[in-house]
Amino acid sequence: MDDSKTRPEPPEELDSLQRVVWGALAPHKHSMIHVAFSGGIDSTALLSLVVSLRSHLALRVRALHVNHGWTPDSDTWETHCSRFCNDLVVPFESYKLASKPYCAGTQGGSGGKSGEARARELRYQWFARMIEPEDLLVTGHHLDDQGETLFFRLMRGASVRGLGAIRPFQRLYGLKVVRPLLDVPKERLADWVTERGLPTVCDPSNWDETYDRNLLRRQIFPALQSRWPNAAQTLARSASHFQEAQAVMDDVAADDLARCTLQHRQNVLWDLGAVSRAALLQLSFPRLLNVLRFWVDSKGLLIPSERALRELVRQLESAGQQSSPRLTVGAAEFRCYRDGLFLIPGALQDCPIPRETQLWEGTAVEVRGSDIALRAVSAGRSGMRASLFGEGTVELRWGRGVQTVQPLGRGPHRRSLRKLLQETSIPPWERERIPLIFIDGRFAAMPRIVVDEFCSAATGEAGIKILLDDLRETRWK
Repeated sequence: MDDSKTRPEPPEELDSLQRVVWGALAPHKHSMIHVAFSGGIDSTALLSLVVSLRSHLALRVRALHVNHGWTPDSDTWETHCSRFCNDLVVPFESYKLASKPYCAGTQGGSGGKSGEARARELRYQWFARMIEPEDLLVTGHHLDDQGETLFFRLMRGASVRGLGAIRPFQRLYGLKVVRPLLDVPKERLADWVTERGLPTVCDPSNWDETYDRNLLRRQIFPALQSRWPNAAQTLARSASHFQEAQAVMDDVAADDLARCTLQHRQNVLWDLGAVSRAALLQLSFPRLLNVLRFWVDSKGLLIPSERALRELVRQLESAGQQSSPRLTVGAAEFRCYRDGLFLIPGALQDCPIPRETQLWEGTAVEVRGSDIALRAVSAGRSGMRASLFGEGTVELRWGRGVQTVQPLGRGPHRRSLRKLLQETSIPPWERERIPLIFIDGRFAAMPRIVVDEFCSAATGEAGIKILLDDLRETRWK
């Protein structure tokens, strides 16, 4: 983010609403600005406001639209959004959700993830694929949304973090998400759109009061505001107080997470951290839940339900080191191995880990499913014989079988690869992703773990070493 001291002052001709958006975007003016655009009043006002500042801040702007397929009009709305962006000379990208069951879901206390929540998750996963980590996603959430969200979460018994409602800046799925309109009433956005004659679309499901938010919006909030006209501002102020309280709790959680961090672990692949199960369980129950929420949130993941977190803790308390409790948290997963509780990022694409032999030709190869890349680089006069690698048939295999190995530099005896891996304390989900390298049908190496003595470079011979890169790391950072 740019230093606020060097932030340019907005031109005098800008109105108050433009100045609000200016203040949010000026620190990010060198980033590509991606606007989440549905075609409704809120996102239309937002996109129009961003475009109105484009020349002042030299912004690069793109609109992203998700076609949920909820109604027969969904394709018409997508066409409307495309034309609107064309008129504004804004690049437009759209994505259609693959299947309606994700969206037409359950409500309120039905248990399980609602269709709305699942649709939101899919939207953000697509945004994450479309947006570079250094760029920005801007959404049209406003003051009324903030009040509704706080009230909605109160009815669900949310934690302090949840009662902080919508944050003006958040990292989510590896994205930087900015919400510049959180202090602006919806009525002000509607005025902006009306005054400029901007076309919008309206989703008829907004009147369906079987949806919890619609019931709040159409029945509960009008009653609140008839008695307390400043209800939206008051609730937003309460949300900010919860955010302040959460900041203090985050400081405590950061210290607890640092103290519980698993020491002396052997990382071959990248992950989102690991803690000692024993150290974690020494914390009081509230602090344990607090550190789990903080850990997930700090990685830009959606925090699981209170019920799911409590069940994970119950399993951690009752299970021995041989058990493996698991909990999915958005695009990642908690998994256990021995004394460690790990937070493992999910795959970049929905592609299974390879099971068939794969040829490796050239000096580098990427493996889909495993999300790794291998590179053969010069090692001077050490490592593997370059001639053996260059002239032989190099294969990647994932089946372990009863493979044995004579580890380079560790004596003449052959050992079981399976036992060797167990001794290294490398978690099983990492072993699954790392291929075995065979040269001319003979086992040669398992990258970053072991090299067989038979392929070592002799004195005076050119050598190579094989580097392994985890492709997920770049996406998450």
